[in-house]
Amino acid sequence: MTLSDTRKYLIGLPHGVRSRATSNGNDGHRRAPVGHAVQHLLLVCAAMSAGADAADPPPYVATSAAQVVDWQTSPLDLDLRGMNGERYSFACPSGKPQPSRVAGSGPYTDDSSICSAAVHAGALRAKDGGMVTIEIRPGQAAYPGSEKNYVASASYDRAWSGGFVVIKPATDALQPPSN
Repeated sequence: MTLSDTRKYLIGLPHGVRSRATSNGNDGHRRAPVGHAVQHLLLVCAAMSAGADAADPPPYVATSAAQVVDWQTSPLDLDLRGMNGERYSFACPSGKPQPSRVAGSGPYTDDSSICSAAVHAGALRAKDGGMVTIEIRPGQAAYPGSEKNYVASASYDRAWSGGFVVIKPATDALQPPSN
């Protein structure tokens, strides 16, 4: 990774990560705490000192474990727009879905709550929480809403610049082998 790549990566971080903002910004989006910026910077520096190839994508999470998010966090909050085709894993706590924070039926708008969309998609039970994997997608002309798994998602009938789908775990991988 070159110094230029590092600068581009750091410039691409959410505003709250680059600055000291830790609460809602003027645009209404929740900002990541400053600690995430330090984690990102350390990982970028480690990659540079290890001689990482310039073709390697910048690291996203600070550890091998999934990033813990809350019921409000969206891919847009994490500045994942444009990372089309990339998959990210998150740990959702037990809690309550935020139907007002879900638009679409899979794909969802990238300002939708990751955890609430996972419940809507049937990949997570709110009372249990758990791991969720999403794949970033390009925007669509519209995102029809629906009611699934006791979560009513809103429709968004105009073009939106980014989206995501929830990747459901393989159900047969969870089944015991048959004799």
